Amino acid sequence: MSSGTTVPRDRALSPDDWSRPAERRYADAQAQLADRYDLAVESRVTATDAAGRVHYLVGGDPDGDAVLLLHGVGTPAAAWLPLFPHLADEYRVYAPDRPGLGLSAAPSYRDRDLRSFLVTYLLDLLDDLAVERPHVVGNSHGGLQAFLLAIDHGRVDRLQLVGAPGGVSRDLPLLFRLLTVRGLNRALFWLMSRGDPVENARQSMARVNVVDASAIPDAFYELLAAGQDLPGRRESQRSLATAQGSFGRAHPLFDVRPEIVRIDRPTQFVWGTADTFWPPAVGRPVAEKMPDAEFHELPAHGHTPWLEPGDAAAELVRGFLDG
Repeated sequence: MSSGTTVPRDRALSPDDWSRPAERRYADAQAQLADRYDLAVESRVTATDAAGRVHYLVGGDPDGDAVLLLHGVGTPAAAWLPLFPHLADEYRVYAPDRPGLGLSAAPSYRDRDLRSFLVTYLLDLLDDLAVERPHVVGNSHGGLQAFLLAIDHGRVDRLQLVGAPGGVSRDLPLLFRLLTVRGLNRALFWLMSRGDPVENARQSMARVNVVDASAIPDAFYELLAAGQDLPGRRESQRSLATAQGSFGRAHPLFDVRPEIVRIDRPTQFVWGTADTFWPPAVGRPVAEKMPDAEFHELPAHGHTPWLEPGDAAAELVRGFLDG
């Protein structure tokens, strides 16, 4: 396990608190992105038994209901920063880096029980924060984690899936099918890292995440570029890609629809019509079978709809959380 450097747990962190140059660069890029949105957000860490150090961003009303934001497989916690201004006036917002991304530890996912490992560190984090049952908003891979928090642990109040969530299909887009193949994924990760890191980040976001990137500031791409050099990140991400499937077919955990439809918490799906993973037709039948779910399509929105121009996704998130 690459646990990184020892940093204080009892206060907000600055870039200078990180001893490794790559971590300082990333922390600085994260702070600059928060400044871009004029956010009073803190960078903190906690130690978990499950995965070592977990870094998270926190902001908003200290007395407000807790909202847990869970990011996708390739974007860090800071990808949620554009959504913070829409929630921070009344909610206490937490966005953790999944181990292997951002400033969390970078463990191997090889030979893990994925169903347990993907959520146990979140349970440790919630216990450390003394948060029993937050509202949970999940995107993509974070959507799968959100489902598991609800199904296996009952640690969800209101459940929201923004962008196609993991858990509803074992079919994957071509690139992600190839990334499940051990050996081939090593070559693909190497190829994707060649060239200018900022330009690579731009191309990746346009290819996978958004239809219209005009609302994404340069600071966002600079953050993603800085993340490429974090200690242990590539090895951890590659091990996760391998663990998630075999020769193009996703792990059975990525289709838990029979369990999802039994979730009785208030649930909302927000799904872009141009989502690169699956069209809304994959998710709507799931929502229709759930006891208390609604489904919203956003025309011409991609896999991370809150990063598209306009506030359509953010307004749906806030409206649902407000009940």
